[in-house]
Amino acid sequence: HGKWAKKAGIDKFIADFVNRHIDYGTSWAFSNNENEFPLEKYENTIIMQLNFFHQKDLEEEDNHKSYVKAFYLHHLLDYFRETRINIYEINAVFDKFIKEKIETATITNEGNKVNFSKEIHQIFDFLRKNKEELYSDLKGGYFTK
Repeated sequence: HGKWAKKAGIDKFIADFVNRHIDYGTSWAFSNNENEFPLEKYENTIIMQLNFFHQKDLEEEDNHKSYVKAFYLHHLLDYFRETRINIYEINAVFDKFIKEKIETATITNEGNKVNFSKEIHQIFDFLRKNKEELYSDLKGGYFTK
C-alpha cells in the first residue's frame, strides 16, 4: 500500500498510520472520551475508521484530506485483491466497491453530513491513469507480500 500512497502524493507518515490502523485494529485509535468518539453510535468498523480519519484531516487542515484518501486507497487496493469481479473492468470494480465495500459519506458528531465523493473519485482517477502498473502489481504479488 505504501508504494501506491506515495505515488498518489500521500505523505509516508500518514499512509503508514492509516495502513497500520486498518490492518492491525481500531481500538487503539479511538479516544476514551465519549463526547469525542461515541463508539456505540457506529455500526461497523468502516464507519469508525472513516470518522476517525476525517477527524485527523480536520486536525491537520493543510494535508489535503490525505488521511481520508489513504483510507479509501487502502480499502480499494484490498478490494482489487479480494474481488471476484474481472479487475480489467476497472469501472465495474469501482462501482461494486462503492456499492458493496465502502461508505461514501459520514455524519459528524454535530449531525452534519460529510460526503467524500470528490476524494473517492480522485483515487479512482489516479488508479485508472495507472491501471497497467496496478494490474502488474496485482499479478506479480506486490499486494500479497
